[in-house]
Amino acid sequence: MPSCLILDAEMQCSLPVLESLRKRGFDVTAASYKRINMGFFSKYPQRRILYPDPKKFPTAFKERIISLAQRYHYDFILPTDDISTELLLADKAQLEKYTRLPVVPYDIFMKARDKSKTIKIAMQNDVPCPKTFFPDEESIEDIAERTAYPVLVKPNISSGARGISLVNSKTELCNTYNEIKKSYGECHIQEYIPKGGLQYKADLFLDTNQDLKAGIAYSKLRYFPVNGGSSVINRTVLKPEIVANAHRILKAMGWYGFADFDFVTDPRDGIAKIIEINPRVPACFRITRAADIDFSYLIAKLALGEEIPQINGYKLNVYLRYFPLDILWFLQSQERFAAKPSFFKFFGSNLHDQIISLRDPGPILGFCLENMLALFDWESRKTRYSRGW
Repeated sequence: MPSCLILDAEMQCSLPVLESLRKRGFDVTAASYKRINMGFFSKYPQRRILYPDPKKFPTAFKERIISLAQRYHYDFILPTDDISTELLLADKAQLEKYTRLPVVPYDIFMKARDKSKTIKIAMQNDVPCPKTFFPDEESIEDIAERTAYPVLVKPNISSGARGISLVNSKTELCNTYNEIKKSYGECHIQEYIPKGGLQYKADLFLDTNQDLKAGIAYSKLRYFPVNGGSSVINRTVLKPEIVANAHRILKAMGWYGFADFDFVTDPRDGIAKIIEINPRVPACFRITRAADIDFSYLIAKLALGEEIPQINGYKLNVYLRYFPLDILWFLQSQERFAAKPSFFKFFGSNLHDQIISLRDPGPILGFCLENMLALFDWESRKTRYSRGW
């Protein structure tokens, strides 16, 4: 029986990974830096392991994971968060003495992790993207003089819309840029796409020849914060041009394995433009399995060096909801009673939830306990709710 260690069990995206691989016959161990989390309360992992917080103790984290790999000889280890992935990739050669890490090398990974690098590659390969300015190529003062407002100041490296700020003037741009850079690191400046166009996600899997083995697109019907942030409800749609543009970028990067994209439709020209790549499984990962694409199994096949099957097509009009965040959307949105699908639609054969499942009810208990504990942690509260602009 092949064995695997799934990291970041506190992440929502770990749940469908744990379920898929356990049902595929893998010996599954879940790991996290939190004692109380969703993945640990799931019925699917056979074992649960703790490690140091990778954000606070990166060296101790890497040493712990390498020690686990050396001791238990997992067939592969899969991190499901950006930080843990980046840290392990920095020591990939050392880790792969004992196990496999089914992720691209560090330099390729950072082309997707760094949003400014992603946009530059999109521009070089004629993939539509918002007009973007790079302070590493010209001064912020020059950018402020020649851009049209409003614009967004966006950290090069962040997640969940954290650190993104909307600005409306030259003076505000310079001041905000310096503040965001101080808190989040290097930034880029991007035109603001007006409201009115749908946002989309695209998930792709490429083999080591950069051939597309599976691809899916789904729309963001609601998100929180309501002005832009993490998706609250998604629906699978047929958008081959979005998948094709995402594939073009990945090929230019030399990418293989899984990647997740965000696009937004510009209502001024009707074109879906790339916003960013998430070089790991996203929070809404469960929708892909509900639509009959088991990316977790493809990742496992890649890790084991086996042939990747070709998957053509997927179920359309499959919905995925994140009910806890949908409640916050309902409380803030002016369209709470007019939205489609209705907030009050709770059941349906094509309606799924990111963490609530009758087959595996434990994660919702873990979610509630974890969030209760987070109320007493100021840093955790700030991370969870400092999103959007």
